[in-house]
Order: sequence, then C-alpha cells, then structure tokens
Amino acid sequence: MAIRLFQSQTSMFCEKVRVVFAAKKVPYEIVDVRKDERKSLIEFSGQRKVPSMDYNGQCVIDSTVISALLEKDYPASSIYPDGAASKGLCLALEDWSDEVLIHANHAMRRAETPDARKQAEGQWATHFNALEQMYSGKKFIFDHMTIADVAIFAQLHYLYTTVKYEIPANYKNVLAFMENMRQTLKLNSLADSFDARSL
Repeated sequence: MAIRLFQSQTSMFCEKVRVVFAAKKVPYEIVDVRKDERKSLIEFSGQRKVPSMDYNGQCVIDSTVISALLEKDYPASSIYPDGAASKGLCLALEDWSDEVLIHANHAMRRAETPDARKQAEGQWATHFNALEQMYSGKKFIFDHMTIADVAIFAQLHYLYTTVKYEIPANYKNVLAFMENMRQTLKLNSLADSFDARSL
C-alpha cells in the first residue's frame, strides 16, 4: 500500500513533513485537501486536521508524530542529533517552533491596523533575537539538519510565502540560516513553497 499525505500546500506543518519525507527519500502520494473541501480527509481520518497520513492503512495525525514515525521506520538521514541531551533539546526546539512561533505568524498575518502590526513585529523581534543567537556561526543548530531546523524553517518560510513579510536585514544569522535552507532544499527563492520529493 502507498503512503498518502493529506495536506494543504500553504500549511507550515505540511511543509515540515514534506521536508522530512524528502530528506529521507520516502515515496508518498499527496492528497490536496482543498480540492474536495477535506471530504476525503474526513472520510479517511474522521477529522479535519492536516497533515494527516495514511501510512499503509494506519491513520497518523500531527507533523511531530508523522516525523517521529518516519524516523523510526526510515532511520537513514536522521532528523535528530546524536545523544540523549541533544535529542531532548532538539525536540524542545521543535515544540517551541510549532507552538510559539506559529502564534507570532498568526499575529503578523492578522495585523490589520498599524498598532497590531507594530505589536506583531515586536513579538517577532523577540523570536528573531533568540534565533540570531541560536544560529550564530552555525549552518544548523546541531551538526546536521534536524527536525528543529526544519520546524523553525517552516515557520519562518511561512512569513515569506503566505504572510509576504521578509525577515529584517539586521538579523544576519537568521537570514544566513534561511539562505542555507533555501540552498539545501533547492528552492529557487524563499517565495517558493517546498514540494520536492527527495533531497
């Protein structure tokens, strides 16, 4: 049976999973939930959340759970660093990205007044400052691209692809990280969403 990914192209969490699939060179089919207003997704999974995966008949929901399952069954090109302490930090950063950066993204996207925009930019400034330190002198947080980098990239990339907001020029380490990820993922520009099937 084939692996099917129920997804929306613009979802940062779906992009996160697409990068993991590509890094591990795992073949899969895409089901675009927008084409049938999520009917096929609801029929298969009984719910509306993406990404959802039909894993040889098993329903797997949530980008973190999907990524962990792919790591277990396809351990080559690991998305985690070596060592328990590093893996714990990696998982914490993945969760921070998924649960905290997403709110900054939503605030920026929904900012309809100058005050709301200023507040959203202030929120992002706090996160950019943290990321600036994390990526100081580093291509990746650990010794290779991990799920922490992928999760962070997916949130920052959403700023370019959906919010249409570019990271300010003074965050040089963050911009260098984004350029490194652009090259790693073979994107022509940061305005493009990632849909390659392998890396």
